[in-house]
Amino acid sequence: MVCFVTMGHLCVPNVGELRQHILTKAHKSRYSIYPGATKMYRDLQEVFWWNGIKRDIAEFVAKCSNCQQVKVEQQKPGVMTQDINIPTWKREVINMDFIAGLPRTRRQHDSIWVKLDKVTKSAHFLAIKTTDSVED
Repeated sequence: MVCFVTMGHLCVPNVGELRQHILTKAHKSRYSIYPGATKMYRDLQEVFWWNGIKRDIAEFVAKCSNCQQVKVEQQKPGVMTQDINIPTWKREVINMDFIAGLPRTRRQHDSIWVKLDKVTKSAHFLAIKTTDSVED
């Protein structure tokens, strides 16, 4: 087996399983963790060269069962449980919450009413008393 260096690349002859061994080591290395064909080609072409290296890498990655299982096209699309309604006008949809159990102020306020506008993302905070009613 003869390997030689040309233009800084180690030329790999088509002898036995040498090329296959290089592809396996590059693809399943603990440092690369199953790179795709493009990344694997970029990494290998810095060191190695042989006629058809890009094609061999693409075929190798296409046959890798681990890569095929985690490939995005193979996964089931996510299903949304409900439609998302996006408001178009400010103050059309607001979220409200209460922060209670705070120390009393001089005016006897012990809670905060929080209002958040979904479109503008503006928040309004109103000091209130837990004893406030609709009539107050």
